[in-house]
Amino acid sequence: MMQFHALIASDLDGTLLPEGQTELSPDVFDEIRRLHDRGVLFCAASGRPLDTLWELFAPVADDIAYMSENAAYVAYGHTLLNTIAMPRDLCAELVTYLGTRTDCVSRACTTTGRYYFVPTDASRAQLDAVGVEFGGCRIVKDFSAVKGDVTQISAISAGDMNLPAKEILPLWQDRIGAAVTGEHWLDFTAAGKDKGLRLLCEHFNIPQANTYAFGDSYNDAPMLRAAAHPYLMDIAPADLKAEFGNQIEDVLPVLKTLP
Repeated sequence: MMQFHALIASDLDGTLLPEGQTELSPDVFDEIRRLHDRGVLFCAASGRPLDTLWELFAPVADDIAYMSENAAYVAYGHTLLNTIAMPRDLCAELVTYLGTRTDCVSRACTTTGRYYFVPTDASRAQLDAVGVEFGGCRIVKDFSAVKGDVTQISAISAGDMNLPAKEILPLWQDRIGAAVTGEHWLDFTAAGKDKGLRLLCEHFNIPQANTYAFGDSYNDAPMLRAAAHPYLMDIAPADLKAEFGNQIEDVLPVLKTLP
């Protein structure tokens, strides 16, 4: 097994991957290779599903770690290291609740696939507005159709998710991990990027003092708190800026300064 002395974990959307950009710069891959050769493990930490991360990081896919679906899956290359599932009864309750709302549509990611829930005309309208992001998704009426362990549930809005989140979060954030993860996204999970960072440190025997993290949103905050060296993007919300003083505009120039 490759020996690593440091870990760099980076969020993607809004962090390593600027808004509106769909592909990573070749310079990012060059830097990941340089760090890998020096014994520094790079980790892609994202709410995205694992298969989409493998595709995005194809040139270095077997040489980096992954926290997908906000660390519900933790992997190194194509080897899965850990999976954290959500309580099934709570998932059914959450999906039922989200199905009563007219301002969002819900999606479950599981160990067997991805499901969008359309119990009403309003949820169908929301799904038509936001679109189906990934291929191979199933559109179902309720949670009874879901197979496999649930690793993440997302509420997706065609508008600003911060508005419905003001009502949704107080009802659920004390029962399951929940955070606004983008302009249109609210994710629920039993995992967390802080747990993923600690698991990778334990697995590869990396000192916590040698951990670096980059992020821009609320689902990144636990990871930033867990890392010895956190970096917050300057597009982050004001309350996160008040907590994390080390703010940057671009990840790549900082990566080039790291050991």
